Amino acid sequence: MFESRNSGLSIGSLRQLEGGVSRRSLLKYAGLGAAALGSASLLTACGGGAGAADGLTTFGIGAFPGDSFFLDTVNLANKDYSRHGLDVPKHLTPQSGVQSFQLMVAGALDGLGADTMLLMATHANSSKGKRPVLIGFRTAETSYGIVGGKDFQSPGSDAGFEEKMRSLKGKKVGVTSVGSGSDLQLKLALELAGMKYGDVTALAVGTTANAIPNLKQGRVDAYVTVQWTSTRYVAKEAGGSIIIDFAEPSVPELLRNQAVLAIAVREETAQNQPELVTNWLACQDDAKNWIIDNKKAAAELLNTTGLGGKALDIAEAYIEHYATTMAPNIQPMFKAKKETVEHMATLAERFGSINKGDITYETLVPEFARA
Repeated sequence: MFESRNSGLSIGSLRQLEGGVSRRSLLKYAGLGAAALGSASLLTACGGGAGAADGLTTFGIGAFPGDSFFLDTVNLANKDYSRHGLDVPKHLTPQSGVQSFQLMVAGALDGLGADTMLLMATHANSSKGKRPVLIGFRTAETSYGIVGGKDFQSPGSDAGFEEKMRSLKGKKVGVTSVGSGSDLQLKLALELAGMKYGDVTALAVGTTANAIPNLKQGRVDAYVTVQWTSTRYVAKEAGGSIIIDFAEPSVPELLRNQAVLAIAVREETAQNQPELVTNWLACQDDAKNWIIDNKKAAAELLNTTGLGGKALDIAEAYIEHYATTMAPNIQPMFKAKKETVEHMATLAERFGSINKGDITYETLVPEFARA
């Protein structure tokens, strides 16, 4: 098992570099307490103001730069929210996915795109009503990878999965934060390669913006990337290379066949204001269709908002990948299939993030969100 049931996540030997979530913050993960109640001060951006615009309902959305949250970016840029009755002048930007769920459980955040297994762990370890529920899947494939710094001796693109993973033995590998999706994916990849988590030194370095300088300065030898574009962008900016893309055909099916990005809202919101949630889903559907119909403009927007205006080629490649490979596999209005949820729950059980029976399709997915 990968994770202790203590507070839902384990600290293990993972240490923190700049930008990582603090130990104290993580230990508040399930119970939250006073630290989470003051969580608004932890946000780098906050919208909503004192009250909603006339005729609109305030809805706090958590989002980060990059392709996994590009639907949110499009919604904001195209003013989609107000057309669906939502007042979202800005997105909230927590420090990590773990903190995003702390904010949601505390009632300071209404919805976000999220790592599926982290969502399940939070659901299993939070109080009924306050816990997050899954209202759809944005990404029905894996988006993770591992990038090496400029001095990392990668075995090469034609090497097998196990050889690529073995090249990490004894190395310092950066992840976003303790218990994050990237941390969980690293553990699974190591296990499938016949290795142990202790074969590497995992370091919490934060998101892409922190990963690049840490790779450049040799604080970490490699970094587990979360998004399709960040895998390529981090390699480019750090002067390194892609060690492994988890979507490669040679990667074991258990690691490759995942629906890694879900859409989450607070349970009581889904129960008491389902029309609010479906309005938000409609916004995201508008963004999906706009991307497909406006590839050039979409690539330019992704480049400027998620890639610092430095990687139009990567943005264009992603938009093409999204339109031709990802979007066709998304259910209408992002609805969640039972078999997909159960497959991801089995993986979460394998990590030890949840116990068998903690997650059921009926409790995790509201009826209106089921495929």
